[in-house]
Amino acid sequence: MKDTGSGRLAILAGRGELPWIAAREALARGEQDLRIFCISDEEPPEDLRDFAEPVVLTRLYSSVFRSFRRHGIKRLLLLGKATRDILYNKPRFDVRTVLLLARMLSQSDYALFENVAREVDKLGITIINQDEYLQHLFLQPGRYGKKLTTEQLKDIEFGLQHAREMNRLDIGQTVVVGKRSVLAVEAAEGTDQCIVRGGDLFHNKGAVVCKLSKEQHD
Repeated sequence: MKDTGSGRLAILAGRGELPWIAAREALARGEQDLRIFCISDEEPPEDLRDFAEPVVLTRLYSSVFRSFRRHGIKRLLLLGKATRDILYNKPRFDVRTVLLLARMLSQSDYALFENVAREVDKLGITIINQDEYLQHLFLQPGRYGKKLTTEQLKDIEFGLQHAREMNRLDIGQTVVVGKRSVLAVEAAEGTDQCIVRGGDLFHNKGAVVCKLSKEQHD
């Protein structure tokens, strides 16, 4: 999934700041015909509104892919959170999307985007690496913040064991632990709400959040 460097660029934007950060970087590099297709209910920033338009993820063929064809999109960046509530909160499906979902063994966030990517490839659109326009956000290897305590290191080791298993089962990528006890596991609600739940349950200061990247994923 490498950037070919040619053809009109679009961002399929989920929730969060990353789509907008990447959009500004793309514009700074001269991608002035950029299009941003928004699948969440979040309003685009004022400086990017002229580049953005809403699409309905549950109407992949009649909304999302039709918009790609109409604008002549050749390169696509998938960024932002697309939580499973999009599928369940008053969904408006087209027939071909229903058939696609019926063929999916799982309807997890990753499985959904994996199938979107497969269908996008059939349209002759190249999906580019997520870090293509985000390199300036990456930190160099090293320790940031204060030195961890022995207790925190034990919690990290404990938490990562459980996070790896949740990741393997495709349940979530985040667990919150405290004193070698699991307080919260991420599921459909997303990382932020998992952290809130874990913090609420661990009344003492010092709960530890352990999050892994998705296996075989950017």
